Amino acid sequence: MVLSDFHGALDLRLFQIVNQDGGPFLDAAMRALSTRIFGIGFGVLLAAALLARLGRGAARPLLALALAILVCVLVGSQLLRPLFGRMRPCYALPPGTFRFVGAAANGPSLPSLHASNMFALAWVVAWARPRLAPLAFAVALAVSLSRVYLGVHWPSDVAAGALWGTFAAAVGSAFARRFEALDLRRRPPD
Repeated sequence: MVLSDFHGALDLRLFQIVNQDGGPFLDAAMRALSTRIFGIGFGVLLAAALLARLGRGAARPLLALALAILVCVLVGSQLLRPLFGRMRPCYALPPGTFRFVGAAANGPSLPSLHASNMFALAWVVAWARPRLAPLAFAVALAVSLSRVYLGVHWPSDVAAGALWGTFAAAVGSAFARRFEALDLRRRPPD
């Protein structure tokens, strides 16, 4: 796939602001936030919290979450990223003009799937258990910022990822609600 470099002056300026040297502790924290194990672990932790608090009532939000992540990843990676074909900043900018703290494949960057997955998680959790919303959104924002800090995404990549995750959460929630309604109609009365 041929990737192209398209970013505006505002995207570049915001990238430069976030991509500053924050020292070894911040570098390590940002790398940790961007790991797959962190994202999966945080998602499992929030799912467990929903299950513990909502019991059987957690079925719909957990289904919504699974569907939202599926939409984020499959449509994001198989349709949106190839459609936009945007180059990551770590491959678009001249060496020495930015900090490349993390690892990233030389593949399309728009939208950020880290951001989309974390915002999908945050929205589903916020709808199911509003008390967990501040934590979920703070982590989604931190993970999104980590992608820019590490030099692997443009700010607009993570903004688009946040929007894509929000849409995927709405789709997942709508399908889960529909599925639950169909299931309730099929069940015999108690």
